[in-house]
Amino acid sequence: MITLKNVSKWYGHFQVLTDCSTEVKKGEVVVVCGPSGSGKSTLIKTVNGLEPVQKGEITVNGIIVNDKKTDLAKLRSRVGMVFQHFELFPHLSIIENLTLAQVKVLK
Repeated sequence: MITLKNVSKWYGHFQVLTDCSTEVKKGEVVVVCGPSGSGKSTLIKTVNGLEPVQKGEITVNGIIVNDKKTDLAKLRSRVGMVFQHFELFPHLSIIENLTLAQVKVLK
């Protein structure tokens, strides 16, 4: 399960995320959509610990992502993401592109 509680993120003086809160349960499929610059990529990067947040809390399966004690390498071995312009294989389906990294890590 992924939980965001009042998550906010700034780049300098520009606030990208403002008090974002949601919960994604195991097995749910969620689509994050919006115009360019709306914070979609930033939101996903915060869930994986690739971007720090200035306010709020993110948990993945009970692990607090933005806790300095969290082993992010271990967390990332269980949380996959696909960047929008890099490393997609045209001969694979969408689901195969999304799960390829996880299959390789978990074997």
